[in-house]
Amino acid sequence: MRKRSHVLLVAMVVAAYGPLALGDDLGAAERVMARQHPASSHVSVGVIEADTLASVEHAAAHRNPALIARVDPEDLTPPAQPVALSDIGLGEVMPTETLADRIEDTPLTEAELERPCAWAPMLKHALEWSWDAAEPLAVAGGEIAALTWGNNLGIPLLKPTAAWLHGDELWVKVEVNPAVDWVEADDGDEDGIAEFYGRVPMGPEAEALSTWLREEYIGRKLTRTEMEDALFELASDWYPRLRTVVLEPEMTRPWPNDETEPEVVEELDGAVFENAFAILRSAPYDEPIYTVLLRRGGETEPAPAPSPLAIVPCLWQPNPWQAEAAQWGGSFEAWADSLAPFRRDVQALLNSQPEAIKGLEGLYDFLFFRGDLEYLMAGDLRDQPDERDPYPAIVDFHQQLQARGIDMLVVFIPTKAEVYAEALGDNAPKGGRPYVQPYTRKLMAELADAGVQIVDLLPAFVDSRNGPPYLYQLEDTHWTNRGARLAAKLIGDRVKQYGWYAALSPNPAGYSTREVTFTRLGDIVPLLPPAEQAAHRPAELTAQQVMGPDGELYVDDPGSPIVMLGDSFTGVFQLEDCKHAGLSAHVAKEIGHPVDLIMAQGSGPTIRTRLARRGAEVIDSKKLVIWTVVSRDLHDYWSPWREVALPE
Repeated sequence: MRKRSHVLLVAMVVAAYGPLALGDDLGAAERVMARQHPASSHVSVGVIEADTLASVEHAAAHRNPALIARVDPEDLTPPAQPVALSDIGLGEVMPTETLADRIEDTPLTEAELERPCAWAPMLKHALEWSWDAAEPLAVAGGEIAALTWGNNLGIPLLKPTAAWLHGDELWVKVEVNPAVDWVEADDGDEDGIAEFYGRVPMGPEAEALSTWLREEYIGRKLTRTEMEDALFELASDWYPRLRTVVLEPEMTRPWPNDETEPEVVEELDGAVFENAFAILRSAPYDEPIYTVLLRRGGETEPAPAPSPLAIVPCLWQPNPWQAEAAQWGGSFEAWADSLAPFRRDVQALLNSQPEAIKGLEGLYDFLFFRGDLEYLMAGDLRDQPDERDPYPAIVDFHQQLQARGIDMLVVFIPTKAEVYAEALGDNAPKGGRPYVQPYTRKLMAELADAGVQIVDLLPAFVDSRNGPPYLYQLEDTHWTNRGARLAAKLIGDRVKQYGWYAALSPNPAGYSTREVTFTRLGDIVPLLPPAEQAAHRPAELTAQQVMGPDGELYVDDPGSPIVMLGDSFTGVFQLEDCKHAGLSAHVAKEIGHPVDLIMAQGSGPTIRTRLARRGAEVIDSKKLVIWTVVSRDLHDYWSPWREVALPE
């Protein structure tokens, strides 16, 4: 077996990225990458060489430590003998005669090598373009990842990571997990990880698929907005596994900044990026991993400054949640005890796959995210250690805003598992009641007693859950557009109750909608066991895009006195997929007035920091903060629910 190198040579970086056209930033990239190890570093740097989807996604994924699954070698049982490439046994998926562990030994030309694709995002786009044409690639990727030599950890030991077109052929790079030492493959690119290359079959529609890849995915020039959208969608795809978010532009120039973790600053060793195109932050192992993306050319345009506006006070709200406890057991604890048979069903489903498998198959074609089920199993949310109790942070934020004369609505977005609990087992409550997580209801009761205004979506969602279309996508964590529109209706009805609403919209804008159809590969599909992923087609979805009185597509307004804070539930359909059809757009339609949206994937609890960074003048221009939080983040959120001080 050949020795692996764990050093990235500066010469390799220059060869990959060309001359130092980015000046100081590319110089910083060389210094960082010369010390980087893709399985353990906290920083990855990529250069977007061309304004194409392939280039953007490859720059983000290439040698990215966040994408390397960490496996303890002690947990692996190796085969009796080392495995040569000629014996690896991938059959028609990667014919043995095509296998090579150095890219120089493939038929790829220099021009072809300059146009790499990141495998996973490329496959997702191809499946959404044409599942029939791209299915052979999905099958091949699944069979490669399913080769584990009897080790069932739920983590692939072989992983396709990059691909290149060679005529109508697709040649793929497969990386070997660093914990695996029995595959006789070289580390030809000297990145610390062994790899090999081979051809994968493109199937009967190879010509159409290769044409689409060449002309659309690899060849079509993107606008700057499309490039930013592509990174947003990539971060959204990565979030369930990697907790990836795109940093706000003002937090990236220069970077690192005063909020960057000390261990990251230490690893950078003085390297500073003055004008990164974008920076992504991931935390797959409860430690930060940053992806710094540089682009050849172009400064970023500053966002328009919001205009200041006036303010007013709060609504009183009844507290119905204590009555629920009285109805379903007499106390929240007794209510939870009554759900014991259902909880056993949920635990059995959690135990059906290794913990590393985050996607689980329920009944009636529903797929579920493991975190949603773990949330259902949680006890009293107020009893969580390590600042995971959400109550103090929510009450503090409400009180800070109230002191400035700003109203706040908290919207807990139910998980699919709460609304469609029958798909989790035979012991689920029939008809959707009693609700299957009583401690969220307890938290809501306590927040209401502290004066926090709440829009409770769950009762209306349970009453409206029958489909199709369902309120949630079968193979995705997020709601459908029908679910988003129902939430918008409930939020809009509450907004209209404020005393200041009539003055804000004496003549509400006449918004209209138009229906659009699009495809989306559910975000739970990549979380399933690799061998099961290819069986799940992208869903064809419809949505209602919101149009303004001028007939133009609705766009959120940073100057609005109503600001919505949220995670990907506010981004889906608004900032990705069809766009202009998300929660904020439909709330604007309901109230006849645009809203301001501050959104980052997975950041419902921490999104307050983004509002705080806008400064006191912007905050004081708001009348209402609508804070949306998906309810699973109330349990064991990856970051403490800390109080966030708003600037004076």
